[in-house]
Amino acid sequence: MDAAERIYITSASEGETASRLAEELARRIEDDIAARNLPPGGSLGSVRELCQRYRVGRSVAREALGLLERRGLGRLRPGPCGGFVLTRPRPETIGRQLADYFRAAGLRLHQLLDAREAVDLMAARLAAANRVDTAALRLEAAGRAGDLAGMLAVRTEIARLAAEPVLQLFVECLNDLTLDFARSDPAQPSGAFPRASVESAMVEALRRGDADAAVAAAAQAHRELAEHLVERPPSVPVAIAASRLQAAGETLAASIARTLAAEIASSGRAGMRLGSEWELCERFRVSRLTLRQAVRLLQDSGLVECRRGRGNGLIVRGLRASGAIRLMLAYLIAEKMDPWTAGTILFQINCFVPALAVIRADADERRALEAALARVESRDPFDRYDLLSLVQCVSRAANSPIIDLFSRCLVAYEARFRQSLALTLPASAQESYFRLIRRLLDRVPVGDASALEWAKAESSALMLEMSLRRPI
Repeated sequence: MDAAERIYITSASEGETASRLAEELARRIEDDIAARNLPPGGSLGSVRELCQRYRVGRSVAREALGLLERRGLGRLRPGPCGGFVLTRPRPETIGRQLADYFRAAGLRLHQLLDAREAVDLMAARLAAANRVDTAALRLEAAGRAGDLAGMLAVRTEIARLAAEPVLQLFVECLNDLTLDFARSDPAQPSGAFPRASVESAMVEALRRGDADAAVAAAAQAHRELAEHLVERPPSVPVAIAASRLQAAGETLAASIARTLAAEIASSGRAGMRLGSEWELCERFRVSRLTLRQAVRLLQDSGLVECRRGRGNGLIVRGLRASGAIRLMLAYLIAEKMDPWTAGTILFQINCFVPALAVIRADADERRALEAALARVESRDPFDRYDLLSLVQCVSRAANSPIIDLFSRCLVAYEARFRQSLALTLPASAQESYFRLIRRLLDRVPVGDASALEWAKAESSALMLEMSLRRPI
């Protein structure tokens, strides 16, 4: 197994010892879609042709195509001129499914704000680089409502102006989650910033192509947004999500899947029985075909497993991120994202993570960080996989699950589609990153949150600089 494959498996899976045949075939088909640069509307061929091409049985081929269909990559069209026809996943649809995963994981407000700050500032920076003269009218129209919905619409528009589809996906997911924490009282939050000044500053910065000014306006807008949000128990966002099940024209199967996902998030535990197929059909008053489509959605998300036999049925499993990561990977494949760009965005979305890791780490986590750092520092050259272990250790200490999941997807995508990744790297390639972690550990005492702003400034400056020169 080469370095790239090892990194991909580590990033995209969570303890699975082996992939089922359908998942392996789905990956092979995704690789072919990327390699052949197939456009939406193109056909991969009939089920029979795919069975012959990949040398698999009909049941395996159909299951693999079902996986790809549920990820939005295509649909199986019946008839003599049919076959598996490629489609383009919609960012708002994928974003809602990712949001459901984070709800099931019990997302907290500070974790959402971590991701919002990193993504919104990055989107502003990239939008300014594009220097779009028509930004004013669209941004003003998006924010005209003057409420939380208007603020989120502005962020959607900025992500569009950034011209990176992955950012549009991130923002769709974050916007969906942000609504869960909205204040229930209509009163204006104390300390809110004048919206007109924030939007005008952003518009002017985008017109001039001034990245620093755009980031400053985005930071002010982030502080304003935080004033409109309030912490809630994990079960409350789930209840809100369940009330919006039929939004955006979802299928009945997707609606049932979201209902069950909400129940799992609010009161589910690994091993809990949700019911047999017959019981669930009776409960939702749907056919077995519709229910099985809903169950497959939950299986793809890693929320449930099906067990045969009396007293079994649909069983809750321990939450895993692999389904959400594969969903994102399919979106990036359909968008034909450049692997180099994925690596650049990876640096930028992690601009504050080293600071958050050191600030939030307890004594045991700091010892783990120091051990991982020492292991890499002591070697020249060092193994790329050891660097990944250090980065993952930093990510765990930061306790920012959204950034962690987005990052794992970007790492997996770059490792899978970048032409070559060196197995070893010279110490000089990451020396500045190692010094940053060491400096933060030395200067910030355990539990001292007063140094957060200084630490974030130090971390952001280096990570942004590394995103430009890409030392690895």
